[in-house]
Amino acid sequence: MATRAGLGLALGGGFARGFAHLGVLQVLEQNRIPVTHIAGTSVGSILGAAYASGAPLERIIEICRTLRFRDIARWRVSRLGLASNHRLENLIERVFESRHFEDLRIPLAVVATDLTSGEPVVFTQGNLVDAIRASCAFPGLFEPVQIGTRCLADGCLVAPVPTRAARDLGAVAVIGISVGMQDGHRGAPTNIFQVVSRAVNAAQKHQLEIWERDADLVLRPDVQSLAWDDFDRADEAIAAGAAATLRALPRIEKLLKQKQDAEQDLQTRLEAEDQGYLWLAEALR
Repeated sequence: MATRAGLGLALGGGFARGFAHLGVLQVLEQNRIPVTHIAGTSVGSILGAAYASGAPLERIIEICRTLRFRDIARWRVSRLGLASNHRLENLIERVFESRHFEDLRIPLAVVATDLTSGEPVVFTQGNLVDAIRASCAFPGLFEPVQIGTRCLADGCLVAPVPTRAARDLGAVAVIGISVGMQDGHRGAPTNIFQVVSRAVNAAQKHQLEIWERDADLVLRPDVQSLAWDDFDRADEAIAAGAAATLRALPRIEKLLKQKQDAEQDLQTRLEAEDQGYLWLAEALR
């Protein structure tokens, strides 16, 4: 019996809105749809890495229900930002089953932005903590993270939904999950974070065609009413992610069948070619 095809997930950034990714994973697990590759940007890198490490989904969800901004950040005004995200290391130690990419159960890519070149930096090996901190260093709020000679910031600047990274990992079927960077408030911005987040969101709108090109399917959970720091509304975000995935379930099943049929057809052709070469070699003896 053929092994069922699996999905590559590209989990986008969005702070507390990113809890919707957990609802997506919940529905996939309930329907026994395997996840073969994960790429994450910002909060997507945290949740994707936790899941890829082998931590039980229910445990991740329970911890996220009690998670608050102070658990991942410490206010520390400097020339480069208003806060440090060093506390992410404590969260990773508490939740993750692995601390290095090489020990993960599911191949993972974490995307950050090089502030010198403006290019994406994709981590697939080494220490998870540094890569995730860099991917979550939202400009203006968090200080950039220095890794080697590179000064790194949030991956959402170059890969709002890291579909290319998921594809490059080897995923055959890629689903992008976009939760947006809007701040959840209407009207004119009232603080510096709203100014920066809306500027980033405006830039991201012009990147849609780029990242969607590498997605076979895009899910957009309805989290528009949630603000970036609505960590106490995790259940709403999770429910939105689950609802979006349930609606898309027929398309997901169809996508997986198409990919599996294509792989089987390719395998059949390759086996036929091998047999042809063997027949020709025998005939030329």
